[in-house]
Amino acid sequence: MKIRKIPTLSLFSGAGGLDIGFDKAGYDILACVELEKKYCATLEANIKAGRHFSKRTKVFNQDITEFDESQFIDAGVECIIGGPPCQTFSAAGRRSGGVIGTEDIRGQLYEVYCRILDTLKPRAFVFENVYGLPGANGGGPWREIVEAFEEHGYSLTFEVVDTADYGVPQHRERLIMVGLKQGSYRFPMPTHGPDSNSSNPLVSVKAAINDLQDRREPFHDDLGGMYGHLLPGVPEGLNYSFYTAEMGHPEPVFAWRSKFHDLLYKVNPDQPCRTIKAQPGKFTGPFHWKNRHFTLPELKRLQTFPDDYELVGSYGVQLEQIGNSVPPKMAEAFAQSIREQVFDGSNDLEFEPRPENFKSTFRQRQRERSKSFKGIAKKAISKRYGKQPSEIGSSKESEVVFHTEYSSFFGRTISDGKHTPKFSGAKVTIRDRDSSISMDFASTSPGKKIGEMRISITGLSKYLPRYADFSASCSIKSITDVFHVWKEVEKALTARSKFFTLIDIYGHYANRGDVVDISTEIDVTGGNKVLLAAIQHFSQTRNCGEFVSKKALLEQLQIGESKVPALAEAIRALRFDFRTETTHPIIGRDRYLCTYPFPLLSPRALVESKVEFTTKSRIQEDSV
Repeated sequence: MKIRKIPTLSLFSGAGGLDIGFDKAGYDILACVELEKKYCATLEANIKAGRHFSKRTKVFNQDITEFDESQFIDAGVECIIGGPPCQTFSAAGRRSGGVIGTEDIRGQLYEVYCRILDTLKPRAFVFENVYGLPGANGGGPWREIVEAFEEHGYSLTFEVVDTADYGVPQHRERLIMVGLKQGSYRFPMPTHGPDSNSSNPLVSVKAAINDLQDRREPFHDDLGGMYGHLLPGVPEGLNYSFYTAEMGHPEPVFAWRSKFHDLLYKVNPDQPCRTIKAQPGKFTGPFHWKNRHFTLPELKRLQTFPDDYELVGSYGVQLEQIGNSVPPKMAEAFAQSIREQVFDGSNDLEFEPRPENFKSTFRQRQRERSKSFKGIAKKAISKRYGKQPSEIGSSKESEVVFHTEYSSFFGRTISDGKHTPKFSGAKVTIRDRDSSISMDFASTSPGKKIGEMRISITGLSKYLPRYADFSASCSIKSITDVFHVWKEVEKALTARSKFFTLIDIYGHYANRGDVVDISTEIDVTGGNKVLLAAIQHFSQTRNCGEFVSKKALLEQLQIGESKVPALAEAIRALRFDFRTETTHPIIGRDRYLCTYPFPLLSPRALVESKVEFTTKSRIQEDSV
């Protein structure tokens, strides 16, 4: 029997994941509105080929705020689907330094959504977004959004779901909201897994892509780059945390929660994988169990795109489209469920509505999986390393002396210390004694000394088994010497461990376990005293990693408000990750954040600043 097509408008269409699911359920996608031209190219390619869209479907490549929905007043639109951009509420946004939510223009696009609902008055709409939206900023932005939709005449049903419960071979938590002009709606029961009434298990990665595998493919040894050689050692289902002391690793490489949980994440082929990311780094999973990146055809399967659906663009652009999409398989389940309950009024339901007392267990199952990881790690470590005795305090006494020259922040060479240095430099002495490391740094740069800097790092024994603490005494002649001191600190610590960077030892500022503690004192004898005082303040663990109000900052640094912009620029020029509303609008007004009590020491870590600052350029005395 031929089913009635339901005229539908798609907003924030992306690559069309939501649209594919609704098309399969018998909705007629009249138009797609999408800002990104590269996504529109994908939509247009599939529309032209008549795949998963009608050839009559129109694509509007424009800002949603400029879209004129009145042209569809007479088109009989009964349903509107789509979710606004989610960055202002996402976990990545929170980790970047806060969630600005509806204060950001992207967080206000629900108002445009409401305007379009007012004009076209569809019977139903489907709003999809990140799972963290209801809890962002204490729930305030979410309440604004809910109240707005209700004030525009829609009753709402919403919940966070895991796409794996609807046949997607991927754990991907998303917020789904269904709004109705009249009537009521209940979410469909999960179609797969322990919460379903079926015998369908969760779809595993291997089940989804098995026919795409080459049985002769060997296991790969090294992905390349800084962390690539570590991937083969990660057990299936685990990530970088396998190489932490908390997991029992005898030679830790990372501090606990120092990285995104997808770093070096290798799938367990017998389970759904974690969320596919739109813009992953080189070492961001999910990785194939044979220690490689997934291919695009494999990723399409994991996101449940049809094999014949064409994604236009380079590998990176296609990956971005996959990672930003709603899995079509889940979209189809909700589309069919809405059709049956709202548009068809059918009593013969393929997708059984949830009973009122239904409670999903996917979060509980997630916790159970997390608990199992330590056991998996323990078994792998035992097999590979056996029992490792503690080595605290077993280091031999030693002393190393060398001379350095610095042509730039990252231009470092070892010299004999006998010739006249061409660039600024230092004499560095490092001593190992019992469980302590100490360093003397004496600047050999021209000019007078501007200060004595003393650094104390405690809590190292968990991550560097032979050492408990580190101390440094530094004579500095320029502001840039501060950066070079910290670079020598990093090199000393990484040389005595398996860690790669100081951040790997210290931990990510947003998720630190607060094991390693840093404190710094600077006795100022010359130079820019305000800047040096600020550097001393932010070179303490206790003053970093959390927001500080403008009032508190002014009191702590004893400066006037007019000094803050120049001071912020000077600190950032030294590569301290000091964030303001100007540098990171997501943190909001009148508050600041310094992420780490040391500069960002890797050239790959971006600290955007208008100041080009090397050893040849100096911050002027009157700049702060």
